[in-house]
Amino acid sequence: MAAGNWYSSSGIGDANITVSARSIAVALSDSIKNQEAVAHPVFQSMLARDQGLGQLLGALGIGMSFATLGTGKLAATAEGTEATPTNFSTANIVVTPARKAFARQVSDFARSLQDGLLVGEISPTTEALLAYEGTRIWQNSLVDGIVALAASATHEIGTTGTALTWSAINNGVYDLKDRGAATSRALALVSAKGAKDLAADALSLGGAVQMAAQTQGFIASAQSGAYVGTFNGIDVYLNSELDADGGDTLGILITDGALLSKHQQVVLPMEAQALINAGFFTMEARRPGGGVSIVETVSYNGFAIAEAGRFAAIRYAT
Repeated sequence: MAAGNWYSSSGIGDANITVSARSIAVALSDSIKNQEAVAHPVFQSMLARDQGLGQLLGALGIGMSFATLGTGKLAATAEGTEATPTNFSTANIVVTPARKAFARQVSDFARSLQDGLLVGEISPTTEALLAYEGTRIWQNSLVDGIVALAASATHEIGTTGTALTWSAINNGVYDLKDRGAATSRALALVSAKGAKDLAADALSLGGAVQMAAQTQGFIASAQSGAYVGTFNGIDVYLNSELDADGGDTLGILITDGALLSKHQQVVLPMEAQALINAGFFTMEARRPGGGVSIVETVSYNGFAIAEAGRFAAIRYAT
């Protein structure tokens, strides 16, 4: 199949090629793994807080401060002596949404020839196909933006140039607990290489580690999607958006409250031809002329690590 815009002579259907009747369905892609990541409770909790922050009003971004409370101790103080006030300590986070866009172009002639070929979740019209894809595009961008934060993580699990091991994850969990962050659901995103190395190491240790239920859970199931297993209370998922750092891959471990996201809901004006207004993103159709439509998916968003103690990069050899 040729690449290009969806015209009658190129792109998705190649309708000009004389062949027998056919259908057009969705191909497998890495976006399937992103769908599962976004559906996890840690991501859903982040998006719920995102909505709860409301719309930006007269400002280009949002800020959040974390006040360090309850860490002081009473000190011996003589009668008649006033205690010296202690200043509050805060960490301040700022997120500034930016416009991000992706566009497709479809000709009227190609649409007339090929709408009837669409099957499954992208049927029965071009609009259904584009709406389906727009959701995936937003999810891809969301996951990509979150995993990119691994490069600026304060805490790391694993060692550069070394395969991911059971002890590295185990120590990472102890560190997470020591920071007071092990109080809610946890999600780890790793590559297939990282998951294979982790499972191979755990299964090779023998004894209690090898026979533990969490280790046995790593024995792959072909019906569990990108979910690999729950290891030390961490839901481990495969993902392909992870960034590289030299010869290493940077996965992520996040708990509830680790991330701060902000989507500004930009409502399309009345004169726009809105295909979708999903809140987190919009899809607009425009007619530049020449019997074609341009459909643009747009989201205004930004991401940041909210509390460093709840976020860790998982470093291992690629």
